[in-house]
Amino acid sequence: MLRPVQTRSLPDEVFGQLLGEIVSGRYAPGETLPGERGLSDVFGVNRHVVREALKRLEQVGVVKTVHGGGTKVLEFRRTAGLDLLAAIAEHPEAVEATLPLLLSALQMRAVIGVDVVRLCALGASDELRAGLLDAGDALAAAGRGVKLLPLDQRFWQLLLDGAGNVAYQLAFNSLIRAVHGVPEFSVGWLEHELERCDYRRPIARAIAAHDPDAAAAAARDALAPAAEMLSAVARSSNPASSQRK
Repeated sequence: MLRPVQTRSLPDEVFGQLLGEIVSGRYAPGETLPGERGLSDVFGVNRHVVREALKRLEQVGVVKTVHGGGTKVLEFRRTAGLDLLAAIAEHPEAVEATLPLLLSALQMRAVIGVDVVRLCALGASDELRAGLLDAGDALAAAGRGVKLLPLDQRFWQLLLDGAGNVAYQLAFNSLIRAVHGVPEFSVGWLEHELERCDYRRPIARAIAAHDPDAAAAAARDALAPAAEMLSAVARSSNPASSQRK
């Protein structure tokens, strides 16, 4: 439900609320959003704020402004790009409604990640291989908590540097921002994943040994946690969501 905004970044919050409503399906594809005047009244902001938020929604591919016909909701699965994931990560108010997208991002990470690891094992420098071993040890030393997020991001950045694939790098920029951008969602499953796979050290060791097959197998095992577990972690990190019916 849309509500008046209470933040200094008014266009950003209007954008976040509308994004959650659209991606959750509360505004269906083909439906017309309320006009600028109506949205201004709902949010308690001026029309310039609404106009700026609508422009950004159009930029990420979830709506289209039709001359004389208002703002139409698009089928974002056909019109948006990976920048939609990054936008979601920057707007915690939209996370509950867009949780299926975040879970999809994890599934995509698992598929791409295996090939990133394989390419890294084939092409990484000795210095980078040593850096991965150190990064795995740093994750193990951290153990639990939000401090795992930047350490895990560093581990992945080293893998991407070793893989040398620009397209994978650009995809991961959005994926990592999406799945790490909301700590209350991501910390629980990341702790479980890292503990289960010995803090990515089997990946690092296989790469250090120049063994792409073993590295890919270790990545596949590490990056394929059950969707049911991830959903349970998400619900437990936001118990209020299960009470709103």
